[in-house]
Amino acid sequence: MIYRNIRTKLFFVFLAVSIIPVFIVTIASYDSYTKLVGRQVSLVSTNNIDSTVERIDQIFQNIDRITLTFQQFSTQPGATTVAQELNKLNNKSDITPYDLFVARTNMLFFFNNLVLSNSYLNGIYIFLPDGNSISYGIGTDLVLDYKPLQDEWYRRTLDKSGGLYISDADTKPFIINAKPSITFSRALYDADTHKLLGVLMLDCGLDIFKGIDKDIVPNMTNMFLVNGKGTILYDNYQSKIGQPLPDATLRMIASRANETIEKTENGTLTVIKPFPDNDWRIVASISLSELYKQYGVSKQLILYISLTCAAIFLLLSVILSRLITKPIIELSRTMRKNKFLNLVTTKKHLARTDEIGILYNEYNSMIRDIDEHIKESYQNKLITLDSQMKALEAQINSHFLYNTLESINSIAEIEEVESIAVMTKALGDMFRYSIKTESELVAIEEELAHVTNYLTIQKIRYEDKIDFRFDIQEGIGSLRILKLILQPIIENALYHGLENTRNKGCVTIAATAADGRIRFVVEDDGIGMSPEQLADLQRLLREPPAFSELGHRNKYSIGLKNVHSRIVLYYGPEYGLTLESEPHKGTKVIVDVPQSA
Repeated sequence: MIYRNIRTKLFFVFLAVSIIPVFIVTIASYDSYTKLVGRQVSLVSTNNIDSTVERIDQIFQNIDRITLTFQQFSTQPGATTVAQELNKLNNKSDITPYDLFVARTNMLFFFNNLVLSNSYLNGIYIFLPDGNSISYGIGTDLVLDYKPLQDEWYRRTLDKSGGLYISDADTKPFIINAKPSITFSRALYDADTHKLLGVLMLDCGLDIFKGIDKDIVPNMTNMFLVNGKGTILYDNYQSKIGQPLPDATLRMIASRANETIEKTENGTLTVIKPFPDNDWRIVASISLSELYKQYGVSKQLILYISLTCAAIFLLLSVILSRLITKPIIELSRTMRKNKFLNLVTTKKHLARTDEIGILYNEYNSMIRDIDEHIKESYQNKLITLDSQMKALEAQINSHFLYNTLESINSIAEIEEVESIAVMTKALGDMFRYSIKTESELVAIEEELAHVTNYLTIQKIRYEDKIDFRFDIQEGIGSLRILKLILQPIIENALYHGLENTRNKGCVTIAATAADGRIRFVVEDDGIGMSPEQLADLQRLLREPPAFSELGHRNKYSIGLKNVHSRIVLYYGPEYGLTLESEPHKGTKVIVDVPQSA
């Protein structure tokens, strides 16, 4: 059937997945998008205004905290408080300019810290109850002989009985070099007697509100900060500061004094948010018509786009279904040829870097791995068999047998002692151990017993010329290892390291188990190897085990290479032999195998 073809299935899947959503989206997009824009504008505007109210409220809290510090903190570390300094002045019957200078000097450290910590502070002024003042300004100061006792701001500050009074944003006539600013004033009282100490005024530049409009939509939003009288204290363009709000907006505020107001009229969204702790408000006016010009979508344009997309998707469905399925179909045909172990690779699409290329390359790699695995499976069995035969030969090689028999003969003729019995028993035990076939794995104590038999024979042969030492960790005798891996290494140490030296030599055999590994170290103090000999032998050990021909032997067949090959084949390439040697100092052979009970 035609629907069983993957190409046809993909064509209809692409067609359904692409064209059907296009028509659905076309029908619903315009209305939903228009409503979404309206909702998002309202939500974003409300959230932005809430954020602005929070930022201004934080400003109020900071100013409130600053004014309170005048009654609570010292003028400088370890000195008197501001309240104490003011008490000193108020207790004088006649305050002189020098007294004011001394008080200002004592509070100068405190004033400096406040101004440096709050960049928007233009000046700090303290007015005593008699009208005298202490001032600290950055390029500004009070008008000479200014006394605020009859000014409206002063009376309103006293009326608040310690509360914070906030002025309008305008230019203060009693401040020299004044610019439009806003002042915060608070009456200071003695904490114990509640006596009026004076009135504190902080003169702040309008940059105190800098950043409150950072989240608004540029060129489409007017944002105003207004006081309870409807006077604009700050706007995002800084062009209407000091002006009143439009009458329509004021009426809207008056009708819903303590509520958040959202109203859309004539394409403009107006949002008004009151402050929780005073009569100020944030007023934002957003032009929705400008937003819709930018974000509105034409129905006719959507229709044209949808028809064009449908035609393109139809064409792409045909092309993609062919493009994607062609290499898959070719690969399936190639795989059908792999019957009866007739492994066939392919040369197509190998240069591609996408999933198809990966599929073809992995297929070829799989075929090669299968072929290699089949070959290695048989080859490793032959290598293992050959290694076992080499291990047996290592125990009965002609050189060893000749020397052993020569020693036995010499002892028999000359000494006529029990050494003959000792050597023959040790040799018999070695032969029996070598042909033992129950398992390739033996206990360490059995392998060491085999080594002891070998050393017994060599000790009799070499007499006092060679000494042997054992350093075996307690409790590891029952651990199992591959058999016949230590004696060839010790034999190599004797014949190549100690036999040709004139001095008495020593072979040390150590064994330890830790971190899941068993390590044997066979070390001699013989003639050692030159760097070239050591490099040649290490290169030989790095060569992978290879099988040439059953029964074929070369000079490296019996010895270190054979032991290393058997360990690698049995345990894996991370185990085996490691060599260290220096000329005239000796050679160390390290054998690593995994630990098993």
